[in-house]
Amino acid sequence: MEAVKKISTHDHPWMSKPSLVKLFSILNHDGLNARMVGGCVRDALLGRKIIDIDVACRLIPEESLKRLEQAGVKVVPTGLKHGTITAVMGKSNFEITTLRRDEETDGRRAEVVYIDDWQEDAQRRDFTINAFYLDLDGSLYDPCGGLRDITARKVRFIGDADQRIHEDGLRILRFFRFAAQIGQGEMDSAGLAACLKNKSLIDGLSGERLAQEIFKILRSDNLLPVMKVMNEGGILDKIIPNHEDIQKLNAYVRLEKTLEKCNILARLSCLLRKDKTAIKNINRHLKLSNKQVKILKNYADHDISIQADMSQKDIRRIIYHHGRDMFIFALLQSWAYVMADESHETWRKILAYGEAWLIPTFPVQGKDLMARGVKSGAEIGQQLRALELEWVQSDFHLTREEILEQVTR
Repeated sequence: MEAVKKISTHDHPWMSKPSLVKLFSILNHDGLNARMVGGCVRDALLGRKIIDIDVACRLIPEESLKRLEQAGVKVVPTGLKHGTITAVMGKSNFEITTLRRDEETDGRRAEVVYIDDWQEDAQRRDFTINAFYLDLDGSLYDPCGGLRDITARKVRFIGDADQRIHEDGLRILRFFRFAAQIGQGEMDSAGLAACLKNKSLIDGLSGERLAQEIFKILRSDNLLPVMKVMNEGGILDKIIPNHEDIQKLNAYVRLEKTLEKCNILARLSCLLRKDKTAIKNINRHLKLSNKQVKILKNYADHDISIQADMSQKDIRRIIYHHGRDMFIFALLQSWAYVMADESHETWRKILAYGEAWLIPTFPVQGKDLMARGVKSGAEIGQQLRALELEWVQSDFHLTREEILEQVTR
């Protein structure tokens, strides 16, 4: 396998990271055994920030593990059965997977055979843009024609799309996710047809996997045209059953992008019906965290009314009672759904004020009431709530002393 081009290490200083250099010196001391692979190489070619660095290696995992441990590197056998270990070096984790061939697969996991052929290892991967290999000196290897596809910003399966999908049903969602992240123009027709044909395989995926992929799609730059295809092809129904019309999502996301904002749960909320059953169902389907469910419930239940002519006093009251994030969501929701011009100065002023206003702290506590002779815990709580309401209605102008003057024993 010959290199197709050189990537400048000067332009990519992450390749000179001391921990990465050390890792390669350990694995490659007797030959070219290890290369960077997949996402980190793809993102480097796209000029994106490199987060995770994965390594493909000709050494069997036990040999890689032995060499690293002898060099004093901590190793975690994260997927030893399938040829994967993780080297922990300072604050960096490197996933190292032995070159392999998938012999049998149940649609998610495969029985693997270790091999010594880079070209054959590439053939088992999902998309051409994920089958790059890179040496530490910047030599780039492209056994599946990924450079052409990455230039065209096209996501294309390696080999037969139908076969790739039957090997792992998650690849359907990954096809749409990468299309949303890097795609431009129409999707690869063969890949799209195979995804739509085999969409029933999505039913066998875990809620955690569905959540991971839909959140990545919702975060993506090219979200809206991809969601349109997913909706029309019945893919979105498999992820979010009984979802709302995507026009609400379209309006909300267009506004968010104009304002250079991105709230994933807010975007998801645009696809959910505004009732507790919808939240319960999506939680069961996607296996969301308790925090995510709470936020989605707040988004669904809120009765905040945002008007373009609302006063700053009303803005302050809403933010104090509901929180800044909830206010901003309600504001953008109202702004988007009335189809107001994104550059509308009045809406922008409301947003700017809401983001800048410092939320005050109620200056009275329960101990202050106890010092004035209020003994019952229930009475303390009741009076605190009433006093705080008076303070808010005064537009936060009442002083601590003025508030305490209203305490009744």
